[in-house]
Amino acid sequence: MYWNYLYFSVIGVLFVVYVFKKVKRNEFSEERSIFWIAGGVTMLCLSIFPVIFIKLSSLLGIFYPPSLLFLLSIVFVVFVSFRQDQEISQLSERVNELAQRNAMLEQEVGTLRVKERLKQDK
Repeated sequence: MYWNYLYFSVIGVLFVVYVFKKVKRNEFSEERSIFWIAGGVTMLCLSIFPVIFIKLSSLLGIFYPPSLLFLLSIVFVVFVSFRQDQEISQLSERVNELAQRNAMLEQEVGTLRVKERLKQDK
């Protein structure tokens, strides 16, 4: 039983360190890393103090504590998925705006080139 706590504690620490390194190398944004760090710290705390997990599951009426772990994992993944979908929608709108602006600028450049040619021909 002791080895399980130690095993999950090491995984939690390694996960948090991994996220910090990715943020430091600018491979991961600070905004997105907050959720992953919170997940790693939660895993670390629950592995160090499993009594919290057992009491929380009994408080919520869950008789088998690992079921609470699955529930929390599913909620976390759904939340992260929702946030990513939200960001994709915002980026998609921004791409459309930039494409429209680019088309207008290209049309304006084309008009200016035609006017310049007409001036040179005179």
